[in-house]
Amino acid sequence: MAPSFRLAKADHLSDIRSLCSKSMAYISDRLGSGLPSYAYGHLDELLEDRNLYILREDNRILATVALREESNCLYVDTLAVRKGEQGKGLGSQLLKEVEMIAESRGLPFVRLHTPEVMDDLVAYYRKRGYEETHRALPPHGRDLVLRVHFQKSISGSDLHMDPEHEHDRQLA
Repeated sequence: MAPSFRLAKADHLSDIRSLCSKSMAYISDRLGSGLPSYAYGHLDELLEDRNLYILREDNRILATVALREESNCLYVDTLAVRKGEQGKGLGSQLLKEVEMIAESRGLPFVRLHTPEVMDDLVAYYRKRGYEETHRALPPHGRDLVLRVHFQKSISGSDLHMDPEHEHDRQLA
């Protein structure tokens, strides 16, 4: 059975936080810091705003993406793929879904950022058509690692999704 993309529900939050913590541990290692206790605490808010999604197969969460809708873009707050499932194209599938959601909401851009030290992720986003807009320290001020900010234009794309079908879809 193909994975399904759907809105997360409150009873998924524990599994989503665990998935994020485990799949992002190597980023914390490369940053030279452990995962802070407040990490992923904001996912409740994104869930309430209907901006937290899962990619699920056989009742198992394979990946997740958390979004924030801003004035002219859909911002990817968190994108995580379960360890053991990485390298199978699930992250790319999630990005396509995010791009279709942005298009369905009439937003012209998808934006995201990644730490500069994550050269593999910087290359990953570039390969998927995301253009670097700038580098900056994080606004939270808890570390001094530059973030690479990316943007992808959705305007004029060939993506089309009826907003009614933005949630809960079977993937091909």
